[in-house]
Order: sequence, then structure tokens, then C-alpha cells
Amino acid sequence: MRGIFIAALILGLAGCDASRPYTGEAEKNVRIRASASSGRIALDVFGLNSGCEATYLGYVALDRPVVELGLPAGRASLLVFQFEGSTSIKKEVQLVPKPGNRYEAYAAYKDSIYDIELREIDPRTGANHELDGRRRC
Repeated sequence: MRGIFIAALILGLAGCDASRPYTGEAEKNVRIRASASSGRIALDVFGLNSGCEATYLGYVALDRPVVELGLPAGRASLLVFQFEGSTSIKKEVQLVPKPGNRYEAYAAYKDSIYDIELREIDPRTGANHELDGRRRC
């Protein structure tokens, strides 16, 4: 009986943590366009320290076509997109935003196929390029 109580307590605490909305930075530097025609897309945000240890910061509801959030400039963040439908797939994207730059992410999910594209935009010149969001640590 005690084991069941401890397991329920752990699951309850984990559930509370996973339901915390990400508040982020005041300056919105990331725009996410999400499209899911055969399921849904969820997003969890983590901070990464110099040892590459992840700290959960909260979730972002991708319940609108465009969602903006603020990530701290100069610090590594890990965005975990969860594509949920007939199958469930998680895709991690690591990003270290440069001060003053903007970022656009496109996440799509259709017929159990997912796609993520991440672009960096320099607002001074308008130049933009696709980023490799693979986790580097």
C-alpha cells in the first residue's frame, strides 16, 4: 500500500511540473507556426546549463496558428516538440538566441509525418537562414 502511495505522489508531482506554463522572457524573440491536421503538437521548454543538464521551464500551448515566446538571449534552450496522433514522436531542437535576432519555427504534423524548420532572422538586414537545431551536447 505504501508503494502505491509513493508512486501516486511521484506521478502527481511530475504532473504538476509538466502542467506549468512557460512564461519566458518579456521580449518575444521566437515565433512558432504550428499546423496539425491529423493530431496535435505540444511544446515543452527546457533551459540547458554549461554541463548540458536540462531544467524544465514549462509548456507552451500550440493551440493557435502562430504562438510567440521569449527565450533568453545567449543561453541554450531546448525545445521539445511532441507530435501526438496515431503515433507519438518527440523532436528536440536546441537554440541559443543571439541578442536582437528573431527566430521562426515551423512545426507540422500530418498523417504521422512530422516536420520542423527553424530559421534565424537578422532584423537589421532582413537576412535569414535555416538553423541546424540538433542538440550539441
